[in-house]
Amino acid sequence: MERKKIKMIELPDLEMEVLRLCIFPETFESIVAEVQSEKKASVIADAVKNLIHYKLLVAANDFNTLSWVYDSDKMRESSFKATANGVEWMELNI
Repeated sequence: MERKKIKMIELPDLEMEVLRLCIFPETFESIVAEVQSEKKASVIADAVKNLIHYKLLVAANDFNTLSWVYDSDKMRESSFKATANGVEWMELNI
């Protein structure tokens, strides 16, 4: 069965930067430390939430075996990684 092609999404620079940091699971704290274009954690948190909404990023929670369960109040306890769609988006937008 062939995977459905993703619809091309225009992402702001901050979301692109966050997505590129998350090829492998990254903690929220390390994302905040590595982002160059923004220093406010709340703004970076909004970018992460947008990427999750677009299904380009997923929470990889150590404390919960259900990967689809995500608690935005416990963002600092989560790691985030790009989904297959997120990796495909990056490949198309190099």
